[in-house]
Amino acid sequence: MKFDLFPKGKPMILFLGINALSSTRLHITVYDPQTERVYSQRRLRLSGKGVIRLKLPITPEQLRVKVLSEHLKGAAPCFVLEAIKVTPDTVCPVELTEQDGDFIAFAKWFAVEVERLSAGKKGTIYQSNGFTILLLDTITENGTELSTPARIARQSGVIEISKKAIQDYTVPMLIVMLLHEYAHKYKNPEYGKDMQNELTADLIACHIALNLGFDLREVRNCFQAVFAKKDTDLNRRRMGAIDEFVDLFAQNESKRCKTRSHAS
Repeated sequence: MKFDLFPKGKPMILFLGINALSSTRLHITVYDPQTERVYSQRRLRLSGKGVIRLKLPITPEQLRVKVLSEHLKGAAPCFVLEAIKVTPDTVCPVELTEQDGDFIAFAKWFAVEVERLSAGKKGTIYQSNGFTILLLDTITENGTELSTPARIARQSGVIEISKKAIQDYTVPMLIVMLLHEYAHKYKNPEYGKDMQNELTADLIACHIALNLGFDLREVRNCFQAVFAKKDTDLNRRRMGAIDEFVDLFAQNESKRCKTRSHAS
């Protein structure tokens, strides 16, 4: 099942009322039909009626929503889409510096355009307001390909991105990953933390992304994708702290945040 929306670049929250006629696993993808960039992706099991909430703080002119059952290919649908509702997204109080705003704007542009950007073995440089991203085919060290999707040079602040490693990242996932790298150099020291501290960089990235309206599931998906490639005690502890932070945000979101006016 597919249908189109025309947000015209305005942030929004999409609610889908779905009635699963039998227990089924659904795959929901929200993407730009022109560029194929994915803005939200959700896999879930549903039995009976449910309402799926998808936060979309970044949108193109047009979005296509695809809802599929992963169990029955080519068979009769085992679910009914009963309701589609679009509302303005929420805005939450978050203190951002001018530098933060400049980087967020750069990260949004990069995440939307990355499929159309050149990479290469030696990389291609993209810059904005003093920030630099080096987009590479893959990230290597001493001739060996690394599994990491991104890293930041602590001195220069250049962020290296592996185009191969991020090929399945949604737009929000890529922005969260870039915020993590940014936090290492620019935010960890601001909070009196060691520049290499991974946990504080994780939580700072989560804090900024969630308060900007990013979907909780997309934030989690970003870190799960990274940690899946390197299952360590440290990464399990980091994921646990991220889950706790996201859950706490979700519990307090309705008290802290308000509906955004599209005029703002």
